[in-house]
Amino acid sequence: MDHSSRSTSAVHRFRTSETRQPLHPREKLLLWIAGANLVFLPWALGGMPRWAQWTSFALSALAFIVAVLPRTYQEALTAGASFRLFPFPKLLRFPFFWLGLIYFAVIAIQMLNPAWTYVTNGRSWWVQSLDHIAWLPHGVANMPFRPMNAWRTLLIHGSVWLLVCALWIGLTRRRSARLLLYTIALNGVALAVVAILQRLTGARELLWFWSPGTNYFVASFIYKNHAGAFLLLIVALLLGFAWWHTDRAAARMRRSHPGMVFLFLSLLALGALLFSYALATTALGVALCIILGLIYLVRSAFRAQGGPPRIVSLLTGLLCAGFLALCAYSLNIERVWRTFERLSKEDYNVSVVHRQLAAHATFDMGRDSLWFGHGLGGFRYVFPWYQQHYPEIYRDHRKRRLYWEHTHNDYAEFFAEAGAVGLTLLGAGMIVLIVGTRRSGLFATAAYPVMLGGPLVVAVYAAVDFPTHNPAVLGTGAAILVLVFRWSVLERQSRLRVKT
Repeated sequence: MDHSSRSTSAVHRFRTSETRQPLHPREKLLLWIAGANLVFLPWALGGMPRWAQWTSFALSALAFIVAVLPRTYQEALTAGASFRLFPFPKLLRFPFFWLGLIYFAVIAIQMLNPAWTYVTNGRSWWVQSLDHIAWLPHGVANMPFRPMNAWRTLLIHGSVWLLVCALWIGLTRRRSARLLLYTIALNGVALAVVAILQRLTGARELLWFWSPGTNYFVASFIYKNHAGAFLLLIVALLLGFAWWHTDRAAARMRRSHPGMVFLFLSLLALGALLFSYALATTALGVALCIILGLIYLVRSAFRAQGGPPRIVSLLTGLLCAGFLALCAYSLNIERVWRTFERLSKEDYNVSVVHRQLAAHATFDMGRDSLWFGHGLGGFRYVFPWYQQHYPEIYRDHRKRRLYWEHTHNDYAEFFAEAGAVGLTLLGAGMIVLIVGTRRSGLFATAAYPVMLGGPLVVAVYAAVDFPTHNPAVLGTGAAILVLVFRWSVLERQSRLRVKT
């Protein structure tokens, strides 16, 4: 038996006795670093300021370094024996590592082959076309780091990529994945509590001490729709934990379990989502809760035995309904309804028609550079060339030129910036995830798909807004994906070892 075989065998014995083995010090350090990153991002104004993005990148890079370093384990089963675990080969087998490298290589070529240049006279700005190699990816030169350019896009996306790779190769225990998911969930609950307190106190400043210059803030998020997307992730994650604890209690014939606490916390997060006044995310969140609730009721009705008594479940349901009614009364549900009515009727032109026209103009932009797009981070600078062909979104009723930072359709904007190659890489990532569900045991436990419902709903929402341009939403959603998959893989491996 060679060294690698001995290491693999040792790892299997080590994981089999997971409950008797403490976490490796480097795995603990990885949990602290990754947890700090995931807690920091939503509170740092959603990760939108430059200082927050640099801090997140530094934490992700540090987590990656810790994750890739070899580890020495002392086995409890064989006194005095030890083995070395080398995570780097696992990184080379991780598809998203290679997809990320290709993606960043495309961005680098875009930066080195500009087809446009940003020009300003101090009062206004515009872009001019440049000679470039037409068959290579191209971008925009001299873009300011603030508000956005290719380097800043690389900073945000690189941070998420490093964190995802670190979590995949660095976590060897189911408990580690659960701890980070608990951290994300409880951090989201804290943010939801702040959001509700803001509504109760009629706060005019973000976190009661800073004015972002807009009334669209929720908790620590500058933009309410970004807060809504983040709360969607938290609601689904909390419901997933409630489901997981309920199933585990049923399997172990326990009468009580923490699942009811997580159910209550999910309703708290849903209440914060409702009073964020974010129309689309609220509708998606309510729909998700209704669908999952109906599935759970049908499933519970046919449950043979185990779990809490049905009377306890009924009383818990009534308590949750009473809590939502109290929130509706305390926070003035009529105001929410009036806000939704205004958004759906009075602002129809702005919120629906204009966004549809902007999406059409963005697809026009993408078709002009079909394969590689116009460069990451360059949308807001090149878009006016195509925006002018749609007068309704080019100037307002006062003849002032309208400025679009994003097109309110992340897929259309990504196509315009990265072209068909970028969409192919995105599609390849989706295929890897779908194929991975067969080998990960993701559907062995209903709680895993429930937890992934948050990222899935946000992906749907990205077709009508730009949630993935918020680092907190993008980073948290990606972390939930990789943590749930990693948890399910380790769970499946544990079950297979028990069977054999």
